[in-house]
Amino acid sequence: MDHPHHPDQAPANAQFQRHARFPRHMGVMSHPQGRAAGVGSCGDAVEFTLRIEGDTIIDIAHQPKGCAFTIACASALCTLAKGKTLDQALTLQPEDVARELGGLPEDHQHCARLAVNTLGEAIADAYKATVLSGNKEA
Repeated sequence: MDHPHHPDQAPANAQFQRHARFPRHMGVMSHPQGRAAGVGSCGDAVEFTLRIEGDTIIDIAHQPKGCAFTIACASALCTLAKGKTLDQALTLQPEDVARELGGLPEDHQHCARLAVNTLGEAIADAYKATVLSGNKEA
């Protein structure tokens, strides 16, 4: 099976296509409180940047490099995480991302895992920068 790198080769459901074609929260913010980059087993990569107020994610951005699945998973995860506390966002699972996208093929579940794992690293970075340092609005 070909590795889809274009939204036209990905699932036809509307939820997936919206995130793959018109990703939400895409970009890299300046002066984030949390940042992490990850590379998946397939070679795709994603970076998340976070802005925190108190212990809540008030802004989130992603910069994916990879197939339509990686782009869609990062976009969907940002939608799910924005407005959540750091602890709430840490409970998000690859299954939540797949559900937000209307499903993911088994051979692309790793894209959701890449997004979730990298977000967890960005949250850990934000936690160190804000909560542990006592600087609640870093």
